[in-house]
Amino acid sequence: MRAHPVAVATALAAVLHVLWFLAVANSGGDLAAQDAWADFATRHPGSAYNLSWYGGMHTMSYSVLSPYVMSLVGVRATMMAAGTVSAALTALLLVRTRAVRNPLACALAAVFALLCNAVSGRVTFGLGLMCALGAAAVVFAWPRRWRRHHAARATAAALLAGTATAASPVAGLFLGVVAGALFLRGRRPAAYALGVPPVLVVAATALLFPFSGTQPMGFGTVLLPVVFGALCLALVPAAWRTVRVAAGLYVAGTLLTWLVDSQIGSNVTRLPMLFAGVVLLAALPYATRRGRYALLAALLVFHAWIGFKSVDDVRLTTPHTSWASRTAPLLDELERRGAERTRVEVVPARSHRESSALAPHVSLARGWNRQADIERNPLFYDGTLNAGTYRAWLDRWAVRYVVLPTGRPDTGAEEETALIERGLPYLDPVWSDGHWRLFAVRGASPLAGPSATVDAAAADALTLRVDRPGRIRVKVPYSPWLSLVDERGERLPAEGGACLRKSARTAEGDEWTELEAPAPGVYRLASPYGLFPRGTPCAAPAD
Repeated sequence: MRAHPVAVATALAAVLHVLWFLAVANSGGDLAAQDAWADFATRHPGSAYNLSWYGGMHTMSYSVLSPYVMSLVGVRATMMAAGTVSAALTALLLVRTRAVRNPLACALAAVFALLCNAVSGRVTFGLGLMCALGAAAVVFAWPRRWRRHHAARATAAALLAGTATAASPVAGLFLGVVAGALFLRGRRPAAYALGVPPVLVVAATALLFPFSGTQPMGFGTVLLPVVFGALCLALVPAAWRTVRVAAGLYVAGTLLTWLVDSQIGSNVTRLPMLFAGVVLLAALPYATRRGRYALLAALLVFHAWIGFKSVDDVRLTTPHTSWASRTAPLLDELERRGAERTRVEVVPARSHRESSALAPHVSLARGWNRQADIERNPLFYDGTLNAGTYRAWLDRWAVRYVVLPTGRPDTGAEEETALIERGLPYLDPVWSDGHWRLFAVRGASPLAGPSATVDAAAADALTLRVDRPGRIRVKVPYSPWLSLVDERGERLPAEGGACLRKSARTAEGDEWTELEAPAPGVYRLASPYGLFPRGTPCAAPAD
């Protein structure tokens, strides 16, 4: 009878995720980002650098695996599969844990939390979570008949932990919490198997595909996760030492994340949103009468919190009707004006649908990555936005056209929307319909220069026509993967003097790409994956 929770949880999760797909899943919010990354991986699977957002971002700085899995399977199919398998693995862990007296109820709580994760559109995290739960199952639910196979067990746990982190660094971070608790409880081999691979994956990714940014986290965001982490520490049985240590580590880590700016930020809240309810419900049969009331109250508040948060995510991020079927006139006008040879600022919508609907067609000055947006475009968040700083920002990113959609803007675009609507002397209205307003930037800064024009600015490549030899500054953040390529996209060796280098850091902190052009002609910049050396770097100057 103990195995039934696995079957029930799996079947229920499968049905609910299908219902999510049919009735709830839209193209806004986090799903817009997943759609954009999956589309890029589909169109340009061999490209390391996505030029359609923020001037350029490494695909693998977002996720090593997720864009390619979503490209092959489908974004929503990935979420349905990951959520269903995660429910099965959670139920298995509960059944195999002797201290859990109510595994079915706890498994159902996990199904609800996983459904909320799907409703919020966190596909990449869901994929990583599935692998992380697999790693945890190897450690905590390994079949008894295989107990002697220590090497196989450690290898399986390590591989799954590394895969989880490659899919979602946030999932790897949560494995770090489990690994820390196991280490402090004296289970060192298991701790190393779960904790070391995520560190190695993150270090390798940061080295090969550099990225910097900050994810905001206000006091209101940190409050409930810390409260529920503390409740898990205080209300579970004293004998559950590993659970209590993990809860303590989580609370301390969350407070540290709140105090110190990092790329993690509000992402750290996802662990209690998934499993605090499961832990508190598992503790219920052990509670005294007074403790039972406290647990029931905590469970009521918890499920109201994650349920409301998920519904609110859908409410706020459902795309305006104009994104569903009325982008064609805008795209036609942009094409008529040659916008594919420049950069376009589409003022971010609350749904962030522009990040997936328009990115395949034009190079966006922004996109949908909060860490990158805050790092590269701080004026939209620090209160310094005005007519002068906005003009400087447009020139900095070589923006030639600005698109203002109807509907509610993103929180990082409310001031920008108000500024544009008041009228700016350097933005000329050139086209509009009932859904979009298009402005041309008067005297727009070029994307490349001097002595160069842009023939095409695609998501995977930039084509320049150089009039005379010299050093050309290209307003694309430098990446070591950027290469000079031929018409087929094959990397060219650094022969004949043509090469790429990182520019000196500007006053705004930008490190652009510089092309050393030894002769007039057409130069193509792309980012094909390949063995070292990466890119087409210029030789280091002689000492």
